[in-house]
Amino acid sequence: MQPQPDILVIEDDSSIRELIALWLRDAGYNVVESGGQRTHFVREMRSAKLIVVDLKEPKLGAIETIDALRERFPAAAIVAISGYFKSSPALAGALIQQLGVDCALAKPFSGKELLASVKALLGPP
Repeated sequence: MQPQPDILVIEDDSSIRELIALWLRDAGYNVVESGGQRTHFVREMRSAKLIVVDLKEPKLGAIETIDALRERFPAAAIVAISGYFKSSPALAGALIQQLGVDCALAKPFSGKELLASVKALLGPP
């Protein structure tokens, strides 16, 4: 049996998803990636300590996405990522308060920024 992941990365753009996963794995975290048709896959997972999720998903809106993740993984920290946060920093702040995400990062962000957020929420791997 494989260990359950520390971090689930949900991003429909495979190049961004793979880069995020690479940064996290290089830092020592156990990562599972999911893109596009993630609903079936996420249902099969038993646990995750942290979820990195792109809020510009084609199938669900931000509220539905966060609600579904909170229902499935109530104890997981959520890091929301979006290009929209760059043009509207107030949106990132509102999401943190309104939707209960733990952190919001504006795309593009660096591996250093992502790892600082993850380590603040989870601690070191």
